[in-house]
Amino acid sequence: MVDEAKLRAFGALIVRLQQRGDLSRDETREAFRQIWRNEVTELSQGAFIAALRCKGETIDEIVGLAESHNEEWNLHVTAESLAPEPILGIVGVGMDDLKSINASSGAAIIAAACGVYVHKVGAPGMTSVSGSAQAFALMGVDPDGEFDRARAAVRDCRLGFTSVVGQALRQSGILRVLGQLRCATPIHIAGPMGFHTGERAKIIGVPTPAMTRMVCEGLKQLGYERALIPCGAADEMPGKFMDELSNIGDSHVAELRPDGTITEYDVRPEDVGLERARYEDIGAAETTEANVRKMARVLAGAEDGPLLDYLALNAASCLTLMGKADSLGDGVAKAREAVKSGQARAQLEALIKAQNRDPEAGLAQLQALIA
Repeated sequence: MVDEAKLRAFGALIVRLQQRGDLSRDETREAFRQIWRNEVTELSQGAFIAALRCKGETIDEIVGLAESHNEEWNLHVTAESLAPEPILGIVGVGMDDLKSINASSGAAIIAAACGVYVHKVGAPGMTSVSGSAQAFALMGVDPDGEFDRARAAVRDCRLGFTSVVGQALRQSGILRVLGQLRCATPIHIAGPMGFHTGERAKIIGVPTPAMTRMVCEGLKQLGYERALIPCGAADEMPGKFMDELSNIGDSHVAELRPDGTITEYDVRPEDVGLERARYEDIGAAETTEANVRKMARVLAGAEDGPLLDYLALNAASCLTLMGKADSLGDGVAKAREAVKSGQARAQLEALIKAQNRDPEAGLAQLQALIA
């Protein structure tokens, strides 16, 4: 039965957003708590989410949403790392104009092959051809594994994967809400900011340069120690962006450093030893399987050129943030070598062996995809 007083109070927040008024951090946190717990009608939940997105999110609203997301997440999983070193989270929020192969997924695999401990959390592609959940599943990783198996995989082989639509979060309000969305929302921005696996270092690709500083500031307020927030451009399409570092144009980056300072800078492909490519070289395929196959073949060493450069550049950001490379240029070289030497493919196979309930089936699926 609907609580009329609660529904009216929630409706008043929607009206404020419609009138372009801002919410406090506490108000946003409580509103999303009610959404996760399904305490108000789903029509009101959708109206609230849409009104906040249309108004434009403030940093207090984003941080409040991220805190609420953390609280709901922690009801269902143990967000503590088992790894012997600090772990990294890496994700692209989507919502961008320029769709490509799953760069954050490929970067996570290459970074782990280069010595970074990574727990990759991913969702299906709600605003793209394929998301990380689909990418890892098609590459043979069990999409429905227990969260603790992923934590153990990070400890044992430096890489684990958790799907937000998998078994670990099946009873959560997060899954209920995300399962109904096929558009850009504030949840896409703030959800990735959560402490999913006990990490205090994160890379979050965002869809516009203006968002880089805000998300970086939000991560600092949440207690992150290191963060990198990139947004890439395309020379041939001015005003359009991707939620990754770009090798087809310049990238704008906001970086949180361990001393608490935030710096902003631009990255040019030639500054890190890469040639500028074209969007058609890295753009998304028409189908989910074709998109994932393009990435998997690069990771297996079967493809070179701009696609490898693209993944290597994004992997390099992981290496520099976690102290495994001296510079982005150094990181690119190490990432390319990890792919060409077979370490990246071996890393993906190690993940399948460590995390899957049926590793042989997963390895066979990976081989079939690459072939």
